[in-house]
Amino acid sequence: MTRINDDFLDGLADELEPVRPLSDTRVYFGIFGVGLVGILLVAGTLGVRPDVLDGPLHPMFLFRAATLLLLGGICAVSAAAMARPGVGRVGKAWLAALAMAGVVPLTALGYALWDPAQAARAVWYWSAIYCLGVSLSAATAFATVFILHLRRGAPVSPQRAGLVTGLASGSLGVLVYSIHCPSDNIAYIGMWYSLAIAIATLTCRLIVPRLIRW
Repeated sequence: MTRINDDFLDGLADELEPVRPLSDTRVYFGIFGVGLVGILLVAGTLGVRPDVLDGPLHPMFLFRAATLLLLGGICAVSAAAMARPGVGRVGKAWLAALAMAGVVPLTALGYALWDPAQAARAVWYWSAIYCLGVSLSAATAFATVFILHLRRGAPVSPQRAGLVTGLASGSLGVLVYSIHCPSDNIAYIGMWYSLAIAIATLTCRLIVPRLIRW
């Protein structure tokens, strides 16, 4: 009986093939590459904000760029880590980043309540269609990088991975567009930036889990 078991185990071992360890390096390079190409495309087609080229940078540009980079970066790290199965390894940093970024739409709402007429004029700015179109296009490219990474791993919670992937992709997608965005009004940013991130998040939450199940 022992001999049979040994032969059986040896047969199973013979069929094993080495697997390359999952590394986050490729996903980070992919994110950087998509971001760089996206910024170059936006700069070449829509142009770059004057203060980015000539300075000084507008405080609102710095604030929104920092907020988007914080939310997108933390969620990107969390999404990449979710490719590895493990009990008790689910980080909550992305929730904290989301809570901090939530200050922007809340501030925009307060501004709209304080001065509805001015807020309405700011929200319906001519560039809104470009904001949504470019941001969501870039978000799709970022999401593709995350999906390919997650498919190489084994996410234990595809639904959470889809949600965080959407937050990361949406935030980074808007960050790519912001290099051109001519508006510095908090009502505009709170409306259209938040809407682009929300659409990306909802879409990834619905689609990504179906693509990464194992």
